[in-house]
Amino acid sequence: MVVKQNRSGFTMVELMVVLAISSIVLTLMYKTYTAQLKSHTTQQELVEMQQNMRAALYLMEREIRMAGYGPNGGLADPPITAAGEDTITFAMDVTGGTTLDPSDGDTGDAGEVISYSLSNGLVRNASDGNGNQFLLPAGDINDLTFVYKDADGVTLDDDGFGNLTTIASRQAIRSVEIILRASIGSTVMVAPHQMELRSEVKIRNLGLNP
Repeated sequence: MVVKQNRSGFTMVELMVVLAISSIVLTLMYKTYTAQLKSHTTQQELVEMQQNMRAALYLMEREIRMAGYGPNGGLADPPITAAGEDTITFAMDVTGGTTLDPSDGDTGDAGEVISYSLSNGLVRNASDGNGNQFLLPAGDINDLTFVYKDADGVTLDDDGFGNLTTIASRQAIRSVEIILRASIGSTVMVAPHQMELRSEVKIRNLGLNP
């Protein structure tokens, strides 16, 4: 009786081909997974950044619009005391009076002088004893720019850099354009992106006789 040997196993060449193909497939799967994860992480970062920027912009719009507010139609010269390319300081009379008329004719009460600036992030200070409030950290915000315009929409600029250095120029302000720029992409899992938000605020109380 003759016994036949089973020689149907894999050869070394076949095993090497299988290993090579498996390695290629696994590499493609890993690259696809990391690409999808990076895209998802980037989208999350973009949404969060956009929400934070919009919240900061909304607060600046609301408060800058109130610059110069007073019980008799406007404050005396000038309610905007600092108007720089990346900083603004303004006053409003909103507290200190009665319940029916909360104004008291001055801007010496807490929270009536407000400033925004770019200093290790987007900073708000409301002269209320609480110090600086960081609306956006330095790692998120790239640039804060204020553009000042008169009643005709003409840009005001005293030094060629967007700064208003004279009282006359600050008195002429009727609107302020706010420009916020930020970027993400500081890690290997987040693709680099830049974002910009703009808003022009018409200041209703400027130009009114106190």
